[in-house]
Amino acid sequence: MLTEPTPKYVKGFVSAALAVTLAGLFTAPPAFARIAANTIDSQAIVTDNGRHIIVTGPIACTENERAFLRITVTQRETGAVAEGSTRITCTGDTQQWEIHASVQNQAVFEEGPATAVALAHTTDRGDITDAHQWLVDITLAGE
Repeated sequence: MLTEPTPKYVKGFVSAALAVTLAGLFTAPPAFARIAANTIDSQAIVTDNGRHIIVTGPIACTENERAFLRITVTQRETGAVAEGSTRITCTGDTQQWEIHASVQNQAVFEEGPATAVALAHTTDRGDITDAHQWLVDITLAGE
């Protein structure tokens, strides 16, 4: 046999539901926190006799978050691989990043075509809010 809920129980349920909803709003990371605009500039600079690469690009991410960027550059013709990383404080606007990547094997880079892969993640007070990876064909040029 079903009975009608009493107004006392309905009021208690509504109050509890409202409290849980408000708690969720204040503890959950913002839904809009993200990496918005990102790429790798089409030209990078080879330095130190092919042992280092300077790679740049734009990124836009949520204001006051921190962005951690890691890049890997490879060149098939030489077998060279370079890696580097940086971190920035996001402004909410598009800003430029620069990474100095160092060769990870015995091969060296030469001017010409290469491939760059970037991985970025953002954090807000230690909590990861977004992660993104992208790949761009680039051209290596001398200093």
